[in-house]
Amino acid sequence: MQNSKQNQTNRVVSWLLNAAKLIGLFVLYQLAMIPTMLPSIMHKTSGIGVVLSALASLVLLGLLIWWLIWLYRRQTPMVSRLPRPTRPIWGLVGMFALLEFGNVLSGLVVQQTPENQVILDKVFATNPVLNVILMALLAPIIEELIFRGLMYRWLFPRLTSWGRLVIAVAFSSILFALAHTTTFSPAIIAYLPIAIVLNLTYVWFNDIRYSLALHIINNSVAVIGMFALLSH
Repeated sequence: MQNSKQNQTNRVVSWLLNAAKLIGLFVLYQLAMIPTMLPSIMHKTSGIGVVLSALASLVLLGLLIWWLIWLYRRQTPMVSRLPRPTRPIWGLVGMFALLEFGNVLSGLVVQQTPENQVILDKVFATNPVLNVILMALLAPIIEELIFRGLMYRWLFPRLTSWGRLVIAVAFSSILFALAHTTTFSPAIIAYLPIAIVLNLTYVWFNDIRYSLALHIINNSVAVIGMFALLSH
């Protein structure tokens, strides 16, 4: 009995430590983004300062990606009870269609622009090229490694029952949505569709490449929309 209680305590402590490590990694991600925001805060849209800020963020984010990949590869793969799709491409197409349907519904419900999107719009206006690289490629890589790869391998390594699966997807989806807002506002709903679909994709395929591909496609579509708005 004593050993059982001790093992349970050790598991709880380990889970909390892993959760703290995930928070720390997300904080590092936000710190690496600071140089990209400085030109918009200082109302500068050109000059050597903008270029240096962009290069600083690209270097910091590149180093962070390298470290996250190293951490991810060192972890034991997640065990899932879901069978992998027999036709991965069609499965990915179906998940993308589900994601777009969710985005449309959330757009009808939420009229408020999320704080994260407001910040991205300012960065986009200051340095469109940097924003394309950041939003369409680097951000998806970092966020998938943190919110799908490491989170599941550290916090939910064995999804051997439907209960565990539902709890894991719900927890990680809410955390992902909260990470993209600065306040507990209705704008959180805008991020729930992509959060849920990305988590389901990762759990279903049990391969981070598919959720990463879906994340990049979704963000690339958003970048194209931002370019279209600027051109008008």
